[in-house]
Amino acid sequence: MTPLKILAIIGSPRNEESHSYKTLKLIEERMNRLRPTRFEFVFLQRTGLPFCDGCLSCVRKGEEFCPDFATIDPIVRQIEAADGIALAAPVHTFNVAGLMKNFCEYFMYKRNRPSFFGKQAIVVTAAAGGGHKVVLDFLQRTAAAWGCDVVARLGMSSSQMQSDAYLAKLDAAAQDVAETFSTSIVNADPQAPDFAGLINFRTMQIMTNAAKKTKNYRYWAERGWLDANYYTDVRPNPLTALAVAFIAARIRRAKKKGKISPVR
Repeated sequence: MTPLKILAIIGSPRNEESHSYKTLKLIEERMNRLRPTRFEFVFLQRTGLPFCDGCLSCVRKGEEFCPDFATIDPIVRQIEAADGIALAAPVHTFNVAGLMKNFCEYFMYKRNRPSFFGKQAIVVTAAAGGGHKVVLDFLQRTAAAWGCDVVARLGMSSSQMQSDAYLAKLDAAAQDVAETFSTSIVNADPQAPDFAGLINFRTMQIMTNAAKKTKNYRYWAERGWLDANYYTDVRPNPLTALAVAFIAARIRRAKKKGKISPVR
């Protein structure tokens, strides 16, 4: 049986000593009980990525114009070659750790030109206190915007690792994530977009339609997205689609009438 190949991207400065890494190793162990699985780890601290300066060359001209394309592109190729991906980062000051945030900024062009459709993903975080939901939400929305189907998420509390009762709960949660992740990869069932995913699509569609003669416009036109209901043929919940269509219409009208205001 060919092993499943998972690319795990670790956004912790503590690398193998991090609880983010250790949690993924626990999930890897549980997945191997179900089916041969091999995790390949990318430690962002070791990539040497400088801070993204927000030049947006990747968005306006193409990812190959990013000053750090030579570092970013090999990771893209690894994601493309993997059966599934895992994004893991700790909670720092009640938000996602800077290493992971910086990495996601380099992938801004993937939000504009998503391509990882059919790629199953999980997201993982660790914290001594709180902030799990903020980070898990960020990682999930980021991976989904790239085109991934995020099938499971797990946040662990490092301050509880001396408790046998908590360890038993963590083990059960890791088992559940492992089963869901493995089954989703094997079955390759596409997920229907949720409300946030549809809003993201509609917003990007409005912006792209207004930006003719750009790489984004050509990319979307080639794929028939400029007047589509979503990136793929998967059918969203009808009520969700109706609500999103109403909001998108209001956004288009406000933009056309110049009524977009500063956020306060």
